[in-house]
Amino acid sequence: MAILTISREFRSGGQEIGTAVAERLRYDYVGKERILSDLRGQGERWTALLNEVDDDRPTIWDRFDWEYQGLMALMDSYIYDRAMDDRVVLVGRGSNFLLEGMPHALRVRLTAPIEQRVERVMRKDGVDRKNALRLIEKTDNDRASFIRANFHRDWYDLTAYDMVFNTTVQSFEEITEIVCNALQEKVGKLTLEAWEMLRGRMLAARIKANIATSPRIKVPTLKVFFDGKAIILQGIVRRMADLQAIGEIVTVSAQGSPVRNELRYRL
Repeated sequence: MAILTISREFRSGGQEIGTAVAERLRYDYVGKERILSDLRGQGERWTALLNEVDDDRPTIWDRFDWEYQGLMALMDSYIYDRAMDDRVVLVGRGSNFLLEGMPHALRVRLTAPIEQRVERVMRKDGVDRKNALRLIEKTDNDRASFIRANFHRDWYDLTAYDMVFNTTVQSFEEITEIVCNALQEKVGKLTLEAWEMLRGRMLAARIKANIATSPRIKVPTLKVFFDGKAIILQGIVRRMADLQAIGEIVTVSAQGSPVRNELRYRL
């Protein structure tokens, strides 16, 4: 079993190649529309918020807004849930960073020179050259800012990917073939140790999402992660009621995994 993540510059072919790989290998394709559809089960407020901020450059207010943090936690949890399903193509949302270190995950980056992408935007989106260039620059800048704000990483760092393709040098069909072959080589590389790491990250993300989306909890800072042995909770809690509510969530969501609660109560 294997997982494909795709990070793409705007109009570099992410959707075309991702869907082609998914169809050929019978993988589940998870892009924006699928996420919006699945997210409706969490409540309309989250789909409305995702539509509002999707791929936008997060402002300083967004980064410290509890509702925005709830949405980001929900997205991370969703990506991990889909990764646990295996045989999936995950497009964007920082999935390559979330699955870093997973031996059965193939992390692909798609790029193309600006002029070729301008031509694609003009054809596909029906805009003139000036607006096409403006749309590309804004979308790429917003995506880079999204990654920097939420993952503290550089979207343009090519060392964060296993394979990088220029979609004007190779056709979508050629790249699809190469990626499919590479995914076939990834099949069987999911070790027990890697599965336990992925499951730990998934549970940590789920706990954080359940806390951050709870209407009765609001904490100034919250960090939840899996260190390879236990799920760690760190941050500041200002109300004892929040501390108790978080404890209840952890008890239900940890599924027996070791938890180290390092949250601090501070007025």
